[in-house]
Amino acid sequence: MGAGNHICVLTNTVIQFRRSRLGPLALSVALSVALSVALSVALLVPAMAGAQWRFTAPEAAGAWYAALDSVRLDGAGAFPFHRSAGPSTRALARTLAASPRFEILHFVPLYYPSATRESLTGAVRDAATTAEPRQPRAQFLVGALRRALSAGDRAALPALAELAGSANPVLIPVARLDRWQQQWDTRFAPALARYLAGERLDGGVVIVADALGPEGRLFAGVPADRHDNLIAVGTPLAAGDDDGPLFAVVREACFPLVSRAADATPAFAREPAAAARRTSLAAVRCGADLLDKLLPAEAGAYRAHWRLAADAGGTRTFDTLFPPDPALAPRLRTLLDKLAPAP
Repeated sequence: MGAGNHICVLTNTVIQFRRSRLGPLALSVALSVALSVALSVALLVPAMAGAQWRFTAPEAAGAWYAALDSVRLDGAGAFPFHRSAGPSTRALARTLAASPRFEILHFVPLYYPSATRESLTGAVRDAATTAEPRQPRAQFLVGALRRALSAGDRAALPALAELAGSANPVLIPVARLDRWQQQWDTRFAPALARYLAGERLDGGVVIVADALGPEGRLFAGVPADRHDNLIAVGTPLAAGDDDGPLFAVVREACFPLVSRAADATPAFAREPAAAARRTSLAAVRCGADLLDKLLPAEAGAYRAHWRLAADAGGTRTFDTLFPPDPALAPRLRTLLDKLAPAP
């Protein structure tokens, strides 16, 4: 998502915004988040020593993404960011569509993953003011929103918080989460372990939200903590796409690799809008290549999922929809061969 889906890196003594997929403007603003805000990163996620990826469906995230779905907030990428089709009739939708700065709103639940719905909407309201956040754990989110959005932009936040507060998100049954967790732990994690370790994605939290479209979210906080990673993905796209969230996670895990390849391609910096779409598509292709090498039994179903995302009901092949990007493919092959050698 955004800025050619580039990795966002802020280097100081406390935090790096690494692998946060933001648009060009939100990206540059996020890079300047104040050190006082960065100090709160330790409060992002409870300690997960020894943990791997954990599949969750927090109500706060579901409500937030349902609110964004209701206003059809888009971003830079090849796929929809929301589940619903057609334009929104809400006046707030026009306000949010007017500035690329609002792309940061796609990451709100990832910047405060321990939040309840009440504390998340309260933090968003706090960000519209200059007051100290009411919840200490909200400092990172509040600071990021204040730095990314102008005072005028932040005037829209209370209305969005109100939408999230009154939203009725689709609840994901625990049995479905348990199934995805079991499938990830037994099929995907063992096969992809070396690649994930190479990208410092050993573990973290996967947030599944029904209101999300095929374009997911990826955020990693503290580089020294290989488990301080968050991914948000949608639910299956259609009947028969039961493993869709798993295939979405695989694609998200490819973005750091694709971003490094894009960073080494000067044309991508010159054309950020086109670069966002190209890297979004390249990440899909990267995921297929990764599974071909490490988990070939899942590669066909992965391709079917992303064909459905790109061409529902169509007859175009995966290779037609996601051809190798001529500017990225050679470097991606080199990186994959190094990080994911075939067993």
